[in-house]
Amino acid sequence: MTKPLKKGELVVMHSCGEAEHYDGKIWPCASDEFTDRADQKVVFLEGFSGYFLAEFLQRVKL
Repeated sequence: MTKPLKKGELVVMHSCGEAEHYDGKIWPCASDEFTDRADQKVVFLEGFSGYFLAEFLQRVKL
């Protein structure tokens, strides 16, 4: 089990349609990871509308 994402961490999308559209874009997390009403782990990203499933995000270390 991976550590939950935290506000300010940098991530990149992978293994989903959005990952192809935003190929290689690095996103700062705008919130800590939380569980939505559907019991999914999600996080808000700066500049992205709505929240995003954490399972399709990979931390980036610069």
